[in-house]
Amino acid sequence: MKLFRRVLLMPLVVALAGIVAACVTSGPQKALDAMADALTKNDGAAFLAQVDMKPFAANQIKNMTREDQALSALDSMGRMLGLGGMDDLLGSVVDMQARLQKQYMRGVSTGELAAQCAKADTPDCPWVAESLKNAKITEIGGEAAVAQVTTPARMTSWLALRKVGEKWLVVGQAVMEATAKEYAVRQAPAAPAKPDAVPPQPKEAPEKAPVPDNRADNQGVTKI
Repeated sequence: MKLFRRVLLMPLVVALAGIVAACVTSGPQKALDAMADALTKNDGAAFLAQVDMKPFAANQIKNMTREDQALSALDSMGRMLGLGGMDDLLGSVVDMQARLQKQYMRGVSTGELAAQCAKADTPDCPWVAESLKNAKITEIGGEAAVAQVTTPARMTSWLALRKVGEKWLVVGQAVMEATAKEYAVRQAPAAPAKPDAVPPQPKEAPEKAPVPDNRADNQGVTKI
């Protein structure tokens, strides 16, 4: 009888464990867990599905400007001369987005990205599966969060996450917590508004040319 009860209870225990696990891994951690699984399975598409690439690319350009004094000076000079900032001088966000997508797809699919990040001695490579799963997350309101990620090489960096619809996505990475918070709470740039359509103007009918009059006027001059 006891054995029969155990058999009946086992499916219930498994179901409850699944529910608890789903609750624990909900929110921002769910996105990081999905990235970790993608790294383990070398699934580049699944990895990129957890990234909101447009703001991520824009924030990567900002990181380049923050971390390199020469680039920072070039950014200031470009804005002063009316040439635009680093996003204009180095290429548009769209170009950076395409470049990052290509790099991450190749790096995750080959396993090179995780291998490099596990040994990296700089805090700019958090893409290690176990590190993402063990990240320390701090939510900012209900729409933003930051995650502290420490790799096996004891390098700590921060990921910025934002809730997009019903899904949490990574929108940036940073060396400092304050920078990650800035990226997390900042709204993505709105798409440029389309100009209002100009209603077509009615075409005016062409003026009729005067018909030549060959009748003689009062002075005896013939009009041609």
